[in-house]
Amino acid sequence: MGAHCGRFIQACKHLRTIQFRDGTRFGGRTSELWGKKDKVVLTVFAGTWNMGNAPPPDDLQDWLKPGYDIYLIGVQECNYHPRPWIDSCAKDWRATVDENLPGLVQVCQHEMGYCQILCYAKERISRSIHNVVACHEETGLGGFLANKGGLAMSFWIGDTSICFVCSHLAAHQGNIDRRNSDTAHIIEGICLTKDQLRPLTHQFTHVFWVGDLNYRIDLHREACEELICQHAWEKLREHDQLLKVQQEEKAFWTFQEGPLSFPPTYQHIPGMPPDPETRLRAYDPKKARVPSWTDRVLWQSFPDVDVTLQPGSYTSSPTLCTSDHSPVSAVFQMPLTKPYRVDEKGGCLFIQIRNLRATGLPPGDHHVSFWGQYCEGTKHTRNATSKDGYAQFSKITLKTKPGVCSTKWVQTRHLLVAIYKVDDAMESAHMKSHPVSTLMAMTGFVDGFEEPDGYGVVSLRGAGSGKGFSIALSNSWGSHVGSVPFDEAAAARLREIMFAAVTAAAINVSRAGCDPPTAPELLQAWKGSTLLSAAREAVCERWERILETRSDTHRRHVCVVNCPNQLLESAPLMEITPT
Repeated sequence: MGAHCGRFIQACKHLRTIQFRDGTRFGGRTSELWGKKDKVVLTVFAGTWNMGNAPPPDDLQDWLKPGYDIYLIGVQECNYHPRPWIDSCAKDWRATVDENLPGLVQVCQHEMGYCQILCYAKERISRSIHNVVACHEETGLGGFLANKGGLAMSFWIGDTSICFVCSHLAAHQGNIDRRNSDTAHIIEGICLTKDQLRPLTHQFTHVFWVGDLNYRIDLHREACEELICQHAWEKLREHDQLLKVQQEEKAFWTFQEGPLSFPPTYQHIPGMPPDPETRLRAYDPKKARVPSWTDRVLWQSFPDVDVTLQPGSYTSSPTLCTSDHSPVSAVFQMPLTKPYRVDEKGGCLFIQIRNLRATGLPPGDHHVSFWGQYCEGTKHTRNATSKDGYAQFSKITLKTKPGVCSTKWVQTRHLLVAIYKVDDAMESAHMKSHPVSTLMAMTGFVDGFEEPDGYGVVSLRGAGSGKGFSIALSNSWGSHVGSVPFDEAAAARLREIMFAAVTAAAINVSRAGCDPPTAPELLQAWKGSTLLSAAREAVCERWERILETRSDTHRRHVCVVNCPNQLLESAPLMEITPT
């Protein structure tokens, strides 16, 4: 199964924006969208419709209601005779949506077979959108036909990354395992980042997943229709296949969904409008299929985020009755914090992660890979052997991209974490000759590695989530979590001051080349520092003693670690590491 990707990066016309070699950008045109505000709230519409290979009505307003800031639209079975003056069905559908969303800007469109995704935004918002990428993964017959599969697009608004996925999964009541498998293939197969990091669902601040997921209700048709007439949605929900696979963590277990307070959207009689009294569409008696919520809108967000999605209405639009499916839509409020403004002088930070542990691992050697949108490349720990499912990994230092030097901002970001099992037979043949720097190199070109045994997202404040393992970053930022002999609030404040002082010194001596400072350089910076003056003399004396015992410090760089065990001595712990 191959992913098919198209990249659409807008011209870099934003003020104070830096675009890096990998295509990512920081900063942006904040004055127009944010102004003097630290946070703005946008409204997002996410909708899906299996069109049943029938032409849509001209008026889609009952579904595509006006007034939202961003529209994410996915359709399946979009295959009908276009209007005479339009040469393809795909163009005809886009023209119909254009007519129903006047004044909005089309940010992205992508198609796979008879499936399409579209994104529209208000003009003032579209000017703050960047790094737009679209891709798809086919899961039809043999894994290569485009009648089933998933499409995805991603984009950024300021510092917030958004992914929109639309999928058409395997049909029929008993194909639950196939639907679960198709979902896994879509998640692993779609690539929206240059580093080809996986999985898809752990790379973006917010993920919206819509489509004809084809999960059914496990009831007899007569019992299901009786509950529908009673509007007994909660009782129907108890028999929903998607709910079961989420609870069993077989698919979509990290996603949320609004309350299902509308009738099942499949399988209706095409062309028959809702009953004016009951407002229910009739279900097709000829095919005798169980009415089901096949059409869904799901979402998930990074853990431990400062701004979370606020779900609003979640409903169907049965008046659009040309298909045997009714369209579905959900509305969200999406807060956005003001983008980080890069330091034009080019400073950077060094993040050290220590005491990294994992449990629940299979036997063998493993290593952990980290990737962050604000970091330079992907970093990997040394191998660690799992004993009784437990492994302790080596410390690792991540370097931020030039201009990213705010500890406060970086601590609100997230890292993608993947644990890999190393094939012992291939390790020596590949690890020594390939000091891999990207996850793409490991998963795509090195035969000695398997798919991840686990993966997850962790914030630099310590919260995390994952599948197949539990991970602890008790020493994130090098901050040792242990007992301190005085008030915890005071300790936290002192740690913050100490780390800020050390970081400021490190940045000042590394702005030009953006490399970690050498030990003598850092010592010199400390001698001239006005920060934490009471501790400066003790720190300098300590480091002069260290330098006297090390003859190679002029060739080695310094990793700065703030350790509470050293706070009473008012001296941060700094470790000299090889370049």
